Order: sequence, then C-alpha cells, then structure tokens
Amino acid sequence: MLVPFALSLLAAAAACCLWYLYCVRHARNRAIQVLGWIEGTLDGHGHVAGLEWQSPSRFQVPIRLRSNIFHDASLVVQMFPREFPLRLLLSRLHKEQETVTFEADLDLAPVFSLDLHTYRMYARTRKDLDPEGSGWHYEQSTPFILTTRSDWRKEITAVITSLVSSGDRKFLNVSFRRSSPHFRAVLPLEAITPGNPDRPQMFEALRELAAGSSASQV
Repeated sequence: MLVPFALSLLAAAAACCLWYLYCVRHARNRAIQVLGWIEGTLDGHGHVAGLEWQSPSRFQVPIRLRSNIFHDASLVVQMFPREFPLRLLLSRLHKEQETVTFEADLDLAPVFSLDLHTYRMYARTRKDLDPEGSGWHYEQSTPFILTTRSDWRKEITAVITSLVSSGDRKFLNVSFRRSSPHFRAVLPLEAITPGNPDRPQMFEALRELAAGSSASQV
C-alpha cells in the first residue's frame, strides 16, 4: 500500500514542478512582451535600463527618463501568479488585475503624505443584472473626496486638481510620501498595451501629477 501512495506523491510532485517551470518560462516570455509595451509608452520620454525579477510573476524595470522631475524611476509589473494555482484561483475570484506601478523620487520630497484610491460603484435594480451588458446608460458624477483630515492643505488641493484634470487615466492608486520613493502610481497593466487610447498621454499624466506636488512647494 505504501508503494502506490509514494508513487502518487512523486507523480504529484513532478507535476507541480513541471507546472512551475512552465509558468516561469511563460512569465519570461510575457516579460519580453511587456518590455516592448513599456518602451512604446516611454517613446520620447526615456528608455528601459534593465530588468530585475522579484518573484516568478513580478519584476522591476529601472527606467532612464529625460524629464528632470523624476529621479531613480522604475516600473514594477505584477502579473497573475500562475505558478501557484491556489493564488491564481483566489486572484480570479477577487477579480484582481495585472498591474504596473510607477515609482520615483522627486526633486523635493513632498511635505505631506497622501494616498488616493479609485473606487467605481454601480447601482442595479436587480442583483442578477450584468453591468457589462447592452442597454445600460451611465452618468458620470463629479469626483468627491472622503478624508480623515480635519484641515485641508493647499498643496494637497494642487495634487487633487491635477488628478481630476488628467482625465480617465485608469489610476488605481496614487500616493505621495516624504520618504523614498516620493511618488507612486498604480495602473492596470492593460493601460500600457498598444491598443489603449490613453497610452500616448500616460507618462504626461504622471508628470503633471508630480508637477502639482512640486509646484505647491514653490
């Protein structure tokens, strides 16, 4: 009885190893494709300066920019964790997205810490209605802010104004820190794909957000 059980364990372990190796190879090939997307997004603004793997499904891309606003800039790409089937299933169930995170230091560290998160809410008359189906009419409301601060600093106002005026750039999160990295913006990975209409203006939107923070200190 022990022999068949041991053979089953060995077969399962071999299958897991083969799956892991396949996913690692797939991630390497996908990374080459994503690097091409990044180069296209940076067209005229800078270029890729390397690639550093942080996990089988996550890698960092240092970039060299012509802009003097950003220093030590990099992009962190988080792909679906296909190498771990359970984590992949959970990410699918939670409707998580593959993301790209822009990180950089600024000329002057912000005098405030700020985290901005994007939330999209839908109202339906029935729970089983599909919000992606046809026949829907959407109304976009004026952006509003929920804050835990009892006062409102003028430099934060400048950043909020820049974010609102940048249009729908699909930012999932934007943050400013006194410590390095000073500026961080998270977007869905699909935002830098060649077919995305906002792709050519993506870097300019990042620059305007960072400039709003710097201008507030002048």
